[in-house]
Amino acid sequence: MSLKKNKIKIKISSISTSISSFLIPIFQYVPCTAIWFGIMSVPLITYLGFFFQNPEILKYDYKFLSGTHGFYYVLFGFILYSYSLTHQLTHRKQLIRTGPYKYVRHPQYIAFIFITLGLTLVTFETSPVFNFDIGDLNGYTFIFYVWIGELLAYIILAKIEEIALKAKYGDKFLEYADDVPFMFPLLRLKRNKS
Repeated sequence: MSLKKNKIKIKISSISTSISSFLIPIFQYVPCTAIWFGIMSVPLITYLGFFFQNPEILKYDYKFLSGTHGFYYVLFGFILYSYSLTHQLTHRKQLIRTGPYKYVRHPQYIAFIFITLGLTLVTFETSPVFNFDIGDLNGYTFIFYVWIGELLAYIILAKIEEIALKAKYGDKFLEYADDVPFMFPLLRLKRNKS
């Protein structure tokens, strides 16, 4: 009976982690582009709503955004996310140790971090029309803190995911965790084996 409860807990943890990782970018700000030229930056979810109603705005946004430094972070993050997701979907039902997972344990979260960093940088470059103040924080500082919150949320989600992977794969996952860095290829921290 406890094995069945453990499997249910792992499944619930996996589903909630997946849902959370997709909901976090909703709070990300999109820079003033296309139809937004007279409006301050808006949350990504609002932008996506308009995008699905009128996909042609993508070509105007591409033209506008490709001239910013943050665009390259967004592009890199999108490519990394697409590659990681495709690799994950084609290697389901196993502990993945190939493709981007050979270099880092959480390439999809890194991709989201790059995308949201890029959007944050673009927002700074395109200068929101209305610079709101929240107490002692100006609009730019607030948007930067939103990004820091997203960064921390992705790190926490990755740690929660690792708890589920450890429960599912045991020593196999622990060996993988010892061999492959958490999120940054050049940063190899050894886990505490006690």
